[in-house]
Amino acid sequence: MESSWLSHIRADKVVAFPRDYGLWRKKLLTQQQYLTACRHAEKNMLELYTSIYSDYEVTNQLATELFYDIDLCMDESSYTNLNYRSNLYNIKLTDVTELIVQLEPIIKTVRTLYTGGRGIHLHIDLQPVQLSNLRYAAMYVAELLGIAELVDKQVLGDWRRVSRVPGSYHKSGNKCVLLNQATNQELEQLLSKLLHEKYGCKTLHYTVQLPRETSEVTYMLGEPPPCISFLFGQLTSGQPLSHGARLHLGAYLMKMGLEPEEAAVLYSKLPDYNNTYTTYQLRWLQRHSYNMYSCVKAKQLGLCPLPLDGCKYYPSPNRFF
Repeated sequence: MESSWLSHIRADKVVAFPRDYGLWRKKLLTQQQYLTACRHAEKNMLELYTSIYSDYEVTNQLATELFYDIDLCMDESSYTNLNYRSNLYNIKLTDVTELIVQLEPIIKTVRTLYTGGRGIHLHIDLQPVQLSNLRYAAMYVAELLGIAELVDKQVLGDWRRVSRVPGSYHKSGNKCVLLNQATNQELEQLLSKLLHEKYGCKTLHYTVQLPRETSEVTYMLGEPPPCISFLFGQLTSGQPLSHGARLHLGAYLMKMGLEPEEAAVLYSKLPDYNNTYTTYQLRWLQRHSYNMYSCVKAKQLGLCPLPLDGCKYYPSPNRFF
């Protein structure tokens, strides 16, 4: 299930954390927290929601998927407080099956989740594209695919929308099951191109949050690559950093001429900071002239905040330093 959970948040395409989870909008800061929450929900048959877009995607209006909620048609009385719950539990599995059969041509081409209740969620993957109007873009694609009359328009194009996570459970007791995890690469490329031409931002611009504490460091070292700026932001705000993130940042600091003892101080806000161990690791990087990761590897590890074709340092920041 781990690969399904990571695909659900497109962890290989974009900076996936931090992001919201739960109806009360708590924060998931790391991939490990997310996977732990998924395992807990599946094991204990609990509901689990996570935001469709990460904080980075929302800040930069960067869409890596379009989300559609499609439910069985019900009478208006079904949505009242008195009748909704009874109608929800009285839905027949055959009714849901008929809906799935009706949408089978679409389901075969996009990631599709049976919600465990009265409908399905369609997750149409995109290559990262900055959109000036997510709602118009989502409706445009819905019309192209012939599902405009079926989707819930109230939640269409909402940057802050949350959706159910595969393997979690609906309050009716049914499990949220992936009907299809594969995506159609040709469709993904075509839709991304169409949306960029029709609703794409005229000027591409990506924002990386950089706290004040890093200003002195960035002034001394010059403007760092976006991946390093991104890690500086996590570092100075005390967020946990993976081993790969620490190596990538450490290699950069050593290339910039800092001494291990000087660079070690920058790691001091980490929850598990150990000066002796950190200094030892930085000395090792310095002694072996350790390189930063390539752009592709950094993206795979979740260290790169930009689409690969949107960074001037691609394919590797090492050739600049």
